[in-house]
Amino acid sequence: MKLRPVTADDSEALLALWNRNVRFDPLTASLLAEKMFLDPDYSPELAWVAEEDGRPVGFIVGVLRRTGQSATGYIKLLAVDEPLRNTDIARALLRQIETTLFEKGASEIRLFESGPNYLTPGLDPRYTFALLFFEKHGYQRFSETWNLEVDLTRQAFATESEEALLLAQGIEIRRAEAKDQNALMEFLTTENWAAWHGEAGRTFSNSPISLHVALLEGNFIGFAGYDGNNVGTGWFGPMGTTVAARGKGVGAVLLRRCLKDIKNQGRKTAIIPWVGPIKFYARHASAQVSRVFYRFKKARP
Repeated sequence: MKLRPVTADDSEALLALWNRNVRFDPLTASLLAEKMFLDPDYSPELAWVAEEDGRPVGFIVGVLRRTGQSATGYIKLLAVDEPLRNTDIARALLRQIETTLFEKGASEIRLFESGPNYLTPGLDPRYTFALLFFEKHGYQRFSETWNLEVDLTRQAFATESEEALLLAQGIEIRRAEAKDQNALMEFLTTENWAAWHGEAGRTFSNSPISLHVALLEGNFIGFAGYDGNNVGTGWFGPMGTTVAARGKGVGAVLLRRCLKDIKNQGRKTAIIPWVGPIKFYARHASAQVSRVFYRFKKARP
């Protein structure tokens, strides 16, 4: 078994390896590139492939995210061919990434929840081998989260009447425009949503811009987007409404506007990931829990 850094030439082989082993989270070529090479924090030092007889049989991708003076490491992707999972391959790949992340200053390593660019917000426990593997290597479960799914075929997501009522209160709902980007980023920072800069900013690269906003007297009071992460999968978010604007129906209208856009893409379902307020999404979009994820972390030794 040989370990070496991943190169762009490996993409096709790694995509095939992933899709034959990770059955709940299939990737396309564009999604694999988004999760790896297009991540703003991608580093060749944190992407390794394992080979046997010149053939890729496993790979791992990590990333280091810095916030101020602190740094957190993440395992973004890990796949090993099923017949070889009980060999030394997965352990060697993990050791390579852990060593590099801790040497670069990570205070801890988390599994998969590498926002703003992530595939899943944690470990799906149906991947039993991965669950036992990470527990064996010192990862501690500290929380859990959920993805919700919306059936888009049963709803029209009309918002005209609600928008008219909001407009009578001075609240305008519209699609974001390119000129809004800088002001929106400032709004996110002011409201302590700076962690959403990446996903919200990505929506401005889409055509049409995949972000809807609410304004009162020309000032942002809410926003909701889609295709800011896992582009092309019906991925909703991020979303936020100021405390003062809550309870007026702003969030519900922004949500349904986004879901209508996703439906118009020809999709039958939308995914609402990493959810806190299940009740809100169930009420306004008939969303249902579709997946559960365990969150794991490992502190620097």
